[in-house]
Amino acid sequence: MIALIQAVGAVLLIANMVQVAAYTRRTEVGIMRLVGATRWYTQLPFLLEAVIAALAGVALAVIGLIIARVTILNGALQQFIQANLVAPITYGDVFLAAIQMAALGILLAGVTAYVTLRLYVRR
Repeated sequence: MIALIQAVGAVLLIANMVQVAAYTRRTEVGIMRLVGATRWYTQLPFLLEAVIAALAGVALAVIGLIIARVTILNGALQQFIQANLVAPITYGDVFLAAIQMAALGILLAGVTAYVTLRLYVRR
């Protein structure tokens, strides 16, 4: 439930970021449209900005996972790992989570930015 609330918050944050970026660059986009640029050509920088912001967020999350693994999880789960109740968390697990977070972050940011731009930047 908490993850769902955070995902909705992330979607709203990305949509707001894209709208603010499009609003601040509306003059440049208007000039590009006047000289014949396609909608896709004018929207691509905003999509890339959202994806790059998502990748920066993923990088921070992965750094947080590595720090949590080293400082908290190794000590807190040590007795359970020794009793074979919990599998140890390896750097491979963190890497797998990083790949999944990157894929989901790029997808979520890209789709949100695309839908927001389609609604915000009309013909």
